Amino acid sequence: MKIIRVNKELYKNYLKKAQENFESMNDNIDNNRWNGAVVNAVHCVINSADALTIFFKGERHAGEKHEDVVKLLKTINIMDNKKIQQLLNVLHLKNKVEYEEVLVSETNAKDTQKSVERFLNWIKEILKE
Repeated sequence: MKIIRVNKELYKNYLKKAQENFESMNDNIDNNRWNGAVVNAVHCVINSADALTIFFKGERHAGEKHEDVVKLLKTINIMDNKKIQQLLNVLHLKNKVEYEEVLVSETNAKDTQKSVERFLNWIKEILKE
């Protein structure tokens, strides 16, 4: 697994990116742009996970396979199986929404929105943001 060292204070930059992607996701949902919403959702959880690992470890995942971030998250011992599954469910949509010919449905986009909101709020609670 490829890891990059990051100054711990910079977790806020990743949290800001996560928040901006969250807001863009919601704007896309409001305007029936389901594919764009899920792209933003994926990037929101990636940035959220990075914020968390940078805050606790001064490291972030930098490998090709985004799902590998779970290994790094497990080293900080705060991820329960429910949170890991929320993260993985969104990350598994990345290739589908960005590279495959399949379009995201309204239901899938709105379900993803709910998961991302819960995940980001959990991160912000931990980081006291």
